[in-house]
Amino acid sequence: MDIRDIGLRAFLRDRAGNIGIMAAASSALVIGVLALGVDYGHLTLQRRSLQHASDLASIVAAANLDKAEAAALAYFTANRKRLAVRNGDRLMTASGDFPFAALAMRDDIDGYAEIVKGRYSADPAIAPEDRFVAGAMPYNAAKVTTMASGDLFFAQSLAARPDIIVRSVASASEQAAFSVGSRLASLDGGVLNKVLGALLGTDITLSAMDYRALLDADVDLFAFSEALASRLRLTGATYDDLLHSEIGLGDFIGALGGTRGLSPSVAALLNGVGRSLGSTQARIRLDKLMSLEPYKALAVGRTDGLRAEASVFDLLNAAAGIANSGRQISVDLGTTVPGLAAVKLDLAIGEPPVGTPFLAVGQEGSIVRTAQTRVKLTASVDGLAALAGLRVSVPLYVEVANAEAALSAITCMGGTPTNASVRIKAVPGVVEIALGNVDTAAFNHFASPPRVTKATLVDSALIRIAALGHVDAANLTPETLVFSPQDIQADRIKSVSTRDTLTSMTGSLLRNLDLDLKVLILTIGTPKAVGTALADTLATLTEPLDIVLYNTLLTLGIRIGEADIRVTGVSCQRPVLVQ
Repeated sequence: MDIRDIGLRAFLRDRAGNIGIMAAASSALVIGVLALGVDYGHLTLQRRSLQHASDLASIVAAANLDKAEAAALAYFTANRKRLAVRNGDRLMTASGDFPFAALAMRDDIDGYAEIVKGRYSADPAIAPEDRFVAGAMPYNAAKVTTMASGDLFFAQSLAARPDIIVRSVASASEQAAFSVGSRLASLDGGVLNKVLGALLGTDITLSAMDYRALLDADVDLFAFSEALASRLRLTGATYDDLLHSEIGLGDFIGALGGTRGLSPSVAALLNGVGRSLGSTQARIRLDKLMSLEPYKALAVGRTDGLRAEASVFDLLNAAAGIANSGRQISVDLGTTVPGLAAVKLDLAIGEPPVGTPFLAVGQEGSIVRTAQTRVKLTASVDGLAALAGLRVSVPLYVEVANAEAALSAITCMGGTPTNASVRIKAVPGVVEIALGNVDTAAFNHFASPPRVTKATLVDSALIRIAALGHVDAANLTPETLVFSPQDIQADRIKSVSTRDTLTSMTGSLLRNLDLDLKVLILTIGTPKAVGTALADTLATLTEPLDIVLYNTLLTLGIRIGEADIRVTGVSCQRPVLVQ
C-alpha cells in the first residue's frame, strides 16, 4: 500500500479543528449581522433623539403660535441641533435662509422641521388621529414633522442613508369666561315685575332693592351646575349631558337658589320666585343659556379653578326668555307708568342662535349673543288743550337684533392667569324703532320683518290724526375691548354703544313723523295749532316711553344700542405634548 494512500485516509478520518473551519466559514456572516445590529441600534438612538427634539420644538411652537417657525428655530439653535425650519420654499437657519432645493448641498444641516398650525380637540369621542385638524381656526396647537438623514457605519457602502421622519403635536389651552348683556343703571320695579312675571307665568312682587340684590349677587357656574345635577339626581353626568338636558324652570330656579356661596337673603328671594311658579310646565335647555365647551367631556364637579361667574339677575332673566322664545307675551301695564294714561305691550323673543348663548367659557373664536327681540307697545296719553283733551294713542314697534361679543385673543403673560389679558370684539344690537301699526301675523316670525303701516293716533268727530315714523341706530363695526388682569380681577364691565341712545332715538322719532292731520271742526283751532299741540303732547312721552322700553328690554338682558361685556376669569395652561 502506498504511504500516500495511508496519509490521505488518516487525514480524512481526522476530526480535529472542525470548529475553527466552521468559524472561519461563518465569520463573514456573523460580522455582517453585528455590523447591521450596530447600524440599527445607532439609527434607533438617532430616531429617539430626533423625536425628543421634535417634541420640544412642538411645545415651543404651540406656546408661540404667532411666530411658531422662529420659536422652533430658536430652540434648535439654543440646543445645538443642526436642524433647519421649513417656511414655504425656503429653509430658515440661524445663519440665514436658503432655498429648500439647496438642502442636499449643505453639509452643515442634518435635516429640517416643518410646522403646521391647527386646532386640537381633546374630545374622547374623536379618534386620536383625527383630533388635530390642520389649518382649523382659531389655532391652539402645532404639529411638527422633523426629517433627518440617518448615519450608517458599516452599511454605508451597500445602502443609501435612510431618512428618519418623526411627528409631534403639542397643544396650548387658553380659555376665558365672558358674557354679553346689560347692567341696571336705573330701574322701575313695577315694569320689571310685570314683564318678568309674564315671562315666568306668575306674579312677581320684587322691590327695586330686591332687583339690585339679584344683580349684585354673582353665582359660580360650576357650583350652579353641581347644584342642578344634584337636584335632578344626575350621577356620573358630564357637563355636556347636563347642558343638553331638558330642565324644568322650577328646577332651574330652585338649583340657582341652592347654589353654594349665595347669601341667605338672595336665596330666599329666589326660593320665593320658585314657589310662585306653582306647577309650571316651562322647560329650558342650558346649552341655550351658557356654554362650557372646554369642559363638556368632564364629569360635573371637575374644574381647573377657572372663575366663571354671572349675576343671578342675568341668569334668571335669560332662563325666562329662553323658556318663552318663539312665543308672544302680552303685558298690560295699565296706569303703572307715570305720565301715561295706559300702556300695553307685546313681546316676542327669537330662538337663541345655535351655539351662541349669552355667556360662555371658551377659547379664542367663542361667541356669545343676546336674543333677537321685538316689542309692540301702545301707549295712551291725554292731549293738550288744542287737542280738546282727546286721548292720543301712540303705537311703537321696536326690533333689536342680536348684540354679539367674540373672544378674539387671550394673552397669558408668563403662562399664568394672574397676568392674562383678554380681547373681545363686540357689536351692539342693531335697533329699529317705528311708530305705526304692525302686522300681527308676522310679529312672531323672525325670518322676515313685519310690515309697519300708518297708524291712527287720534280718531274723533273733531280731529283725525294718522302718523308713520321710523328711526334706526346701527354700529356694525366691531369695537375691540381690552380687559387687563386688573379689569378681570375687579369684575370690571365694559360697554359698546351705537351713536344714538334710546332717549335721542325716541325723541327724534316723535319729532319727525309723517302726519295726516284733519281738523273736522275748525272752532277748536287751525291745523297748524293742532299740529303744534300734537308735537308738544308727543314731547311729553319721551321719558315715560323710555322707562317702559328700557325696563322691558332690560329684563331680557338687552339695552337699545348698547351692550355690556364682562370677563370673569382666565385659564392659562402651558402647552403639552398631545400626540
